[in-house]
Amino acid sequence: MIDLVRHPKLRQIARDLHIPDSEDCLRDLRDHAIQTVREMLREWSLETIEDLRRLVADRLSLKIEFIRSDEDVSRLASEYQHFFLRFRQILDAEFISGDTEGLLVDNPSPKKGGRRYLAIIDARGSRAARAYFTAWHEVAHLLLCPPKQMMFEGFRRTPSDALKRKDPLESAVDHIAGLLAFWEPLFKPALLDTSAGNLTFGGIETATGIVAPGASLYAATLAAIRLWEGPAIFLTAEETTKTDGTGYALRLQTVIPNELARPLNLRIRKSMRVPIASALFQAFQENLDLERSAAENQRMWEVSGHGNLPPLSWKIQALRRGPAVYGILKPASSPLYRLSGRIVSNN
Repeated sequence: MIDLVRHPKLRQIARDLHIPDSEDCLRDLRDHAIQTVREMLREWSLETIEDLRRLVADRLSLKIEFIRSDEDVSRLASEYQHFFLRFRQILDAEFISGDTEGLLVDNPSPKKGGRRYLAIIDARGSRAARAYFTAWHEVAHLLLCPPKQMMFEGFRRTPSDALKRKDPLESAVDHIAGLLAFWEPLFKPALLDTSAGNLTFGGIETATGIVAPGASLYAATLAAIRLWEGPAIFLTAEETTKTDGTGYALRLQTVIPNELARPLNLRIRKSMRVPIASALFQAFQENLDLERSAAENQRMWEVSGHGNLPPLSWKIQALRRGPAVYGILKPASSPLYRLSGRIVSNN
């Protein structure tokens, strides 16, 4: 994994933004982006994160367009053909023939009242769930990078997940986009109002519908886990082929604890096989979009050749979503945590 804290590329970007050197350039860039947004919000009152995105995009001279049908590609090609030659051919190649998720297009000579940048985001079919975050990725890119860092020949593609993991700048931009896409002053109160003291997928989806419509449950749960001021872990599992090729097994794909959960004796790891007795397995088998709650113990999980994991009681929420099943783990018995003036239990 790339070390973003002291990476030379990020340190240079921080210098270009006139940020004093420190031991954590990722934190410095994050704080710079968040403070920039706060400055933009002075004297403004917003109700949703979509309102926030519109305001920030306006201040960055960015127009965001979503493709919701193939006809939108043709419409955008006509509407913005003045950006540069062969714009229609480029959009056809990227969004009709290709599988591009988003383009950030440079308009070096905007007309009066026009925008310097145009972000085109694919929101068709399966891409719709990612479009919300893709748009925020492009916003974060403009927030993080000074003008000379943004120079590109006409347009840049939204990078793939694999490239984001390899490129320190794209990883940092994705980190900041995650904070902006679920802006804490808006998302956290909505989460509290809908959680009733217990973090559930139902509460997360309701909060998302209120302040961040269009966001995927995956991204919203990551944000909710981060903001929850009690220990919590986000899990996902999918079916994979067994090592002997005789069938399929449900295995963990993601295990993400928040900071308060890191000290727990949690031993489950990516690629572990989900026990049949777990609510995760049961929710997956039911193939219903119905949330399950259960009390479980880590000792039901096994490591091949090493036996069962050490005991650790937890509460679990499980919900199937498409080909995956999502889970939220919280300690079965833990102290009460104070969250923005309220008492929150993990039970």
